[in-house]
Amino acid sequence: MDKRLHGKDARVDARGIRPPDAYSIAERAAPDGVVVLELAGEFDVAAASVLCERFDAAHARRPQAVVADMADVTFADSSTLRELLRASSSMRDAGTRFIPAALPAVVERLLDLTRARELLEVAPSVEAALTRLDGRR
Repeated sequence: MDKRLHGKDARVDARGIRPPDAYSIAERAAPDGVVVLELAGEFDVAAASVLCERFDAAHARRPQAVVADMADVTFADSSTLRELLRASSSMRDAGTRFIPAALPAVVERLLDLTRARELLEVAPSVEAALTRLDGRR
């Protein structure tokens, strides 16, 4: 199973240069019962469907928690916020915790501007999220 997905826009320009992928989502090692997804790059409407699929696939494994490591996210728009809120709500309804962690300034600002921070269980780092989970498992 491919644990890494990249932006699908892998065009080659007139000079034969392929631009870098806009985003990536990779799963990293985590304690039993936890899925940690590392997000990197620009998350906009073009990435929303893949983000939704990855959150749903992680949740389908029935972990106790899913942690979204956002430390390397360089851009996030309202479609990303929608997917974070959707994942949080659907996982919470099923008894799974969803914790966005290590939020960069661009995501912090998005949550502040939309007043969505109180709707998400946010952790300052992946390690803090795992420690929090360790105390409640």
